Amino acid sequence: MSDTLWWSCADCGSYAELPAEESEGFDIGCPDCRRPMTAQWFWEDRSPEAA
Repeated sequence: MSDTLWWSCADCGSYAELPAEESEGFDIGCPDCRRPMTAQWFWEDRSPEAA
């Protein structure tokens, strides 16, 4: 189970979903225009529990 951050670029509108443990607290550059991206949403990925 890993948490996910949704990043977006205000300049060109690109977006990305990145693992929180690898991206939280870092400056993420947009892959399209190289401007800084902003973390928008955070959620926990849930897997079904074994019965």
